[in-house]
Amino acid sequence: MNQKKRQINCKNIILLGTFLSASIISGNAAFAANLTEVKAAPVVSQKAAANTVEKNLPAATTTENKIAQASDVAGNWAEPFIKVLVEKGIIAGYPDGSFRPDQPVNRAEFAALLTKAFDLEPTRESRSFPDVPKKFWGASAIDKAYRAGFLSGYPNNRFGPTQNIVRIESLVSISNGNKLQADANGPKVDELFSDSAQVPSFGREALVAATQKCVAVSVSYPEGKTFNPNGVATRADVAAFIHQALVASGKLTALDGNNPAQKYIVNCGGGSNVAITEQDIQNRAGVGNLPGIETTAKKSANAPVGGLTTPTGFGANSGDFFIGTGYQDALFPSASPNTSAFGLGAGFGLGDSVNAIGLETSVSTNSYGGFGTTNLGLFDRAGVNFKLHKQFGDNVAVAAGWENAIKTDSDPTRETFYGVLTGVLPVGDTNNFTASVGIGNGRFRQISDIPANGNNDATSIFGSLGFRVSENIALVTDYNGRNFSVGLPLSFQLSDGVGFQVTPAILDVAGDRVAGEESRFGVSAGLGFKF
Repeated sequence: MNQKKRQINCKNIILLGTFLSASIISGNAAFAANLTEVKAAPVVSQKAAANTVEKNLPAATTTENKIAQASDVAGNWAEPFIKVLVEKGIIAGYPDGSFRPDQPVNRAEFAALLTKAFDLEPTRESRSFPDVPKKFWGASAIDKAYRAGFLSGYPNNRFGPTQNIVRIESLVSISNGNKLQADANGPKVDELFSDSAQVPSFGREALVAATQKCVAVSVSYPEGKTFNPNGVATRADVAAFIHQALVASGKLTALDGNNPAQKYIVNCGGGSNVAITEQDIQNRAGVGNLPGIETTAKKSANAPVGGLTTPTGFGANSGDFFIGTGYQDALFPSASPNTSAFGLGAGFGLGDSVNAIGLETSVSTNSYGGFGTTNLGLFDRAGVNFKLHKQFGDNVAVAAGWENAIKTDSDPTRETFYGVLTGVLPVGDTNNFTASVGIGNGRFRQISDIPANGNNDATSIFGSLGFRVSENIALVTDYNGRNFSVGLPLSFQLSDGVGFQVTPAILDVAGDRVAGEESRFGVSAGLGFKF
């Protein structure tokens, strides 16, 4: 989902048409009579249960115990989540050194886990449940979880302390307790899970909110895309939910982007400590943003080298017109779904940046998930972009841009403001080094600056470095505030007034991997005309 920036030469009409894109890219209620019946956990003595939970939820553990308590999680899908919680003393294993990740969790045990993981600030008065005696080992934890809004009882005034909690109930509890809110413009349950019909009505909104905040975790994701909402929640499930909720609140660091467990974090680009919207995933590399088409009065034989996913200080002037297209997909498309994107764009220049000021205007749009897919139609989110630019001599230019200044939707996080300075150092008749450095918000933000509510004002540094090998071949690498990409722009003069450029590239080869980004192959092509 990236859009590359294109370069068009005033005299020789060399166009860099680039579209690049990035990979993929929330209440609490009791179970009603129509919900699938959940099998109750075996009733154990209060003393035995208390001992079990105390062992599961230590205030502190030694390093030796931490290792021993997680001895049977090696190779388990939730191992990375569990290990972090064990190390933090939030959850622990049993006296025999086991963790028992596949063991069901009952509602009393779940309440006790909540008291360890979260700050349970009271938001309502206590409530008495006939099946939770005052001397019951989990009475205090249940009371705290209820008063904090994490848990509620059933319609018949029961709490069901020894009843196994199911996955959707546990996620609703965590979502409501942490006051997660779903974005109305975000994906719906039916778009996220193939078993969405099994999600009870009380849990649909909470599940969406949890998914948007990267809290929803499913072992069947991404292959099966099922959440198994009415399945009994295991210790592994609960550990994963709690871990991600603490990450979303900033109390834990997200798993490394290359961690295999990232793929189970639903709809979050393989996993992230922030909720990244579909559009932001596209914007991080410039898909749908075309104002990076560069123009210069220099001869084409030694034209500046434009960035791949970043703009430069040069731009189009009066008489310049350009069109472009691009496509990208993961190097290993089977690794995660919907990693492809197709884009189109066109633009023109006004003014004279050499003697005064130039204005480059462009319109661009893209399809997320490939051409013709329903994930994001080709014309669903189009945008108009503006770029003011000024050239100082042949080798220095500055520009200020506003991407998606006019757009077909109301999402404010799509807008990007930036400023950039570009310099060219000739080293021969057909060779030069081109360097650009800039600062911008929007799509140039770092991953940590993209929380669920969209901190679009955060800024980051971006830039590019290119080397023109010959009149027709160049090498370029750029950094968009998160990742480095490399490309090979190939330029051809078709006639006196027409230029063509095609650029194969490898995107996100290194950089911030927190969002689970994977390297992708991209190719773009563009035509430039001089009238």
